[in-house]
Amino acid sequence: MGFKTAKNMKIGHIDVNCDSLLIMNHVNDSYEAKDHKIITCLDITKRLTSYFDTFNIQQVPKKNNAQANALAGLGPVFKDLSLSNIPVIYIMKPTIERLVHDMEMLALDQRDNNSDEGMDSWIQTYKDYLQLRVKPSDNNEARTLRMKVSRFTVVDDELFKKSSTGLL
Repeated sequence: MGFKTAKNMKIGHIDVNCDSLLIMNHVNDSYEAKDHKIITCLDITKRLTSYFDTFNIQQVPKKNNAQANALAGLGPVFKDLSLSNIPVIYIMKPTIERLVHDMEMLALDQRDNNSDEGMDSWIQTYKDYLQLRVKPSDNNEARTLRMKVSRFTVVDDELFKKSSTGLL
């Protein structure tokens, strides 16, 4: 998640502090991975890190990891406090499957950069309604949009579809 966010923010230089010597050595190619899940994760990591001008990873002993834990805990503090409910995302697939799927989708996005204009328009229409209450001038279209949009929410400027229980 962090690499994709940094890539989307067009960050050029990444420094990673990791408290796992094993993971650091796998990423630096000091150790050879044998398990197919680890190999897949490393492949995805290598592809994501290739988007940055520089990528450095270093090991931080667990006893010196208090700063990283404190920084990780700050995320919720800076979230939008005006939300009346907190969306919950259920992870239905193992992380490795989601990472492989995300990398495949990223490859498709790069190939089809110009073909998403139709999809972007409805997404932007939904986001405009949810965030800014912009609605069509036609009453029938406005009612239809209101009903469709009720199944979606916007979190951090990303559009999410709610499940039947109202959770993401």
